[in-house]
Amino acid sequence: MKRLPICALATLLLLTAAPPALATGTLAVVVNARCGVAVLTRNEVINIFFGRYRQFFNGREAHPVDLVDGHPARGQFYRRLVGKDLSEINAYWSRQIFSGRLQALNKVATPEEVAKWVAANPCGIGFIEQAKVDARFNIVYELAP
Repeated sequence: MKRLPICALATLLLLTAAPPALATGTLAVVVNARCGVAVLTRNEVINIFFGRYRQFFNGREAHPVDLVDGHPARGQFYRRLVGKDLSEINAYWSRQIFSGRLQALNKVATPEEVAKWVAANPCGIGFIEQAKVDARFNIVYELAP
């Protein structure tokens, strides 16, 4: 019988034992339920998360929140929303910030912190797993796997 090197065996065990970084379910773009926004188009979501829109259609100021660069849900969100990987998203933001056109979105470390941010800001908007949405939020757009 052929033996695996200890490093290969340890790597194999870590890969098979590690939980998935994010459920493969639907990501929901949510707003604070008190904001008065019930639905957004894909283009409106893109424009808010890329800093092009600062207000919702009802005139209230949008307060978007994003996840930190290393969080896997962030990569899934942008892949599903615009079909781009995080290096392309980060390059876009670098250009915008360097040119002085836009300021970076607020970022938090976990989806739980996204939920807290949106719930605490009257017109907060962020993305979380649809299964974790509760009465504090309105789902305004869904991103299926």
